[in-house]
Amino acid sequence: MNYKSMKKIVILLPILLFLISCELFYPPSADIEVYHIAIALNYVGTDVGTLRGTLNDASALHQTLLGRSTQYSGILMLQDGSDDLSDPLLPTKEHVLDHIGTVIASLSSKDLLIVTYSGHGVSDGSWVLFPTDADKKIFNADNKTPKQEVLLHPDELFAALSSFKGTILLIVDSCYAGNFVQESNTSISLVHPRESYEEAYRRFFSKEDYIGKVFVMAATTRDNTSKEPVGGNPVHGFFTKALLEGLGWDVAQQKLIEIRHGIGIDDLYRYVLEHQAFPLEGTNPKLYQHPLISPGPMELILP
Repeated sequence: MNYKSMKKIVILLPILLFLISCELFYPPSADIEVYHIAIALNYVGTDVGTLRGTLNDASALHQTLLGRSTQYSGILMLQDGSDDLSDPLLPTKEHVLDHIGTVIASLSSKDLLIVTYSGHGVSDGSWVLFPTDADKKIFNADNKTPKQEVLLHPDELFAALSSFKGTILLIVDSCYAGNFVQESNTSISLVHPRESYEEAYRRFFSKEDYIGKVFVMAATTRDNTSKEPVGGNPVHGFFTKALLEGLGWDVAQQKLIEIRHGIGIDDLYRYVLEHQAFPLEGTNPKLYQHPLISPGPMELILP
């Protein structure tokens, strides 16, 4: 064995010992308040393709989370075709940002805010929200590019959440959702490794502060699309269906059958990877979908 090979093993061993023996996590508190904002659109009545599973995804996630304990509360912001622009829960960009601001102001630093989105996403990850024009047009006159007023970019969402001192869990089931998974000097991504073990070691043991208590689960990478089956009843996105099952939701019966206490986001991510009924890898991007999770050694345990 040469020196170079020996060095890699020596560097790797402390990482393995660290991961096995010690994990940093945000434990649930008995008096924590958890608020869920579920955002979903099926785009019925608009000029973009409709989605069959999004409203099912939002409703099931909402029931699953609120069914965990009385610590959970929240709201559904759904667009289903019966759209009234005066309804503050219709997911226009303005309504979504307004509600996030209102909720943040009502929560404390010990609380957990969960924001979920099921809908279309464009190549930079932006959510496609409901238009405020009377004609319900999402596309510009060229019928190719969405209007800016309907797009909520990842940077805009993070800016809206930035004043919150508590913990945030963001679950995004849309195309190019990986744009919400941000790397930092204290985190790494191992889905498509680009770093040496030495660099991974440096980041895990960095003395730099972590960038907020924001955890993200994304349905796919930043350069791929999210999928839902063409048939079945009820329809769920492949990613969200696996996530629901990991949380104890029975898709066939459409009810919560098991409350899994002490479950962490990393545990849910592993469950999704093992149970997603759609290939995780491939050569044709239309034929696979690989979920992502915020990298780094921090873990979030759901109350």
